[in-house]
Amino acid sequence: MNTPPTALDNLWRRAADCVAAGDYTQAVVTYRTIAERYPDDPMGWFALSSAARAGGDFRLAVEHARTAALVMREHQRFGGVEALAQHLQGLGETRFATHIIERAGWSVSSAHPDLAARLAQTLGQADRHADALQILDLALTRHRPTAQLHYMRAVTLRHLGRGAEATAEFERCLALAPEHAAAMLMLAGHDVHADAAGQLARIRAALARNDLEPLQRAMVDYALFIHLDAAGDPTAAWAALAEGMQLKRATLHWNPANEQAMFAAVTELCDADFVGHAAGNGTGSHTPVFVLGLPRSGTTVLERLLANHSRVASAGELNDFQHQLCWEANIATSEPADPRLLAAAPAMDFAALGHGYLQRTEWRRGGASHLIDKFPRNFLHAGLIHRALPQAKLICLVRDPLDSCLSNLKELFAGEFYPYSYDPLEAAAHIVRFHRLLAHWHSVMPGAVLTVRYEDLVRDPSGVMRGVLAHCDLPFEAACADLGHNTAPSATASSSQVRQTLHTRSIGAWRRHAQPLAAAERVLREQLPATAFTAD
Repeated sequence: MNTPPTALDNLWRRAADCVAAGDYTQAVVTYRTIAERYPDDPMGWFALSSAARAGGDFRLAVEHARTAALVMREHQRFGGVEALAQHLQGLGETRFATHIIERAGWSVSSAHPDLAARLAQTLGQADRHADALQILDLALTRHRPTAQLHYMRAVTLRHLGRGAEATAEFERCLALAPEHAAAMLMLAGHDVHADAAGQLARIRAALARNDLEPLQRAMVDYALFIHLDAAGDPTAAWAALAEGMQLKRATLHWNPANEQAMFAAVTELCDADFVGHAAGNGTGSHTPVFVLGLPRSGTTVLERLLANHSRVASAGELNDFQHQLCWEANIATSEPADPRLLAAAPAMDFAALGHGYLQRTEWRRGGASHLIDKFPRNFLHAGLIHRALPQAKLICLVRDPLDSCLSNLKELFAGEFYPYSYDPLEAAAHIVRFHRLLAHWHSVMPGAVLTVRYEDLVRDPSGVMRGVLAHCDLPFEAACADLGHNTAPSATASSSQVRQTLHTRSIGAWRRHAQPLAAAERVLREQLPATAFTAD
């Protein structure tokens, strides 16, 4: 006998129908009714926050996400903690996200292996890698091993710099699930020489089955590229990469014309008059240091060298400036330089924007006077950053455009990040836009952005870092020229590479693939000055 739906059931159904129809205004009204009638249930507040975010109301989304976390904590109702923590993280509420995971307790967190893996992922995104490892270890003592638990443990160990242990964990994952595409790719990028023949055989077997989903096959293609490239077979390697890029590109909802329009809009908005109106007196609790540049261009190397300084802390790749822009404009968007944010910028309170960013990041600095924020997409916001935070130090790393092109193409980024990087000509066009916008920043903010060449950094770290530290108003310390001095966790795509000593092996790496990059090379050499390229 079916139980008739209750009034609460009807409210939830009505709200879900509104969301399905895209009527987020009515969904917010209905979810608010649920939350207010049942205030001790965190899921009502969570649903209200989600609907507000989908409807574009950032402040309302943040307010009710925080309420959901507080209700979950106070009433010890931790069902759905993993989804709420991820939601909070997406809103920039990292402290709330990690707090409710802590309050849930390790025993609750390890109640199910999939739950443990998801919570570990959220903690990793918050740079709480040691805590993530604790959750995973406890889960493995309470449950039969699963491929996903071993995979997340391998990723966490890699971030912690425990390379040999990470390799062993990837192998354990693949022993349980030989078809685990993400593990094949991560292991190849982490340690291509560990049983290379075995890795390659497993990759070829996966491709031969021909039953992989497109994104899974793309991962395996990228893994094959890494192995063949390392083995000195660039022709076969590129064929694998080309297939992987094509598969990934087909999943992306991205239009290069829209990116061109975005760069043009940023340039038009941020003229010399606009960026010259500094907010406040440029003081604050700490000095933000924004490390800018294309992804995979060496920004992590620069960040880790700079973070060796006794007065500098690093927060890694933050999206906090974007979140503060969203707060000031009350627009929920994950797109950098969103047209709606740019339209709202002229009327924005930039003193409040800068103060809000400092408040957001204060807890991350410990006792340091300088805090590094290395999110590559902050490059688009450099003019807004300079106006809101005139005391901030902006450092842009540049690399030979052709090496940058290859380094972007051979990286399979998560989700919709860096969508230009799956076609050589689209990547070349993006790199041209990047260099032109950098020239614009130098023009309208003379002296504000220090440009550092990757090639100079790896050849003369001591000399280059003296200039970087002078730009940051910091005295030189010898540790800032020693990459091996930094043993902190790293969660970037280059987290394995930055454990190595500085080297020049990557300079000119594009030449191994000069033929398939020929069209991109023509575009770059025609549209960029010769000084942008590394001398032969």
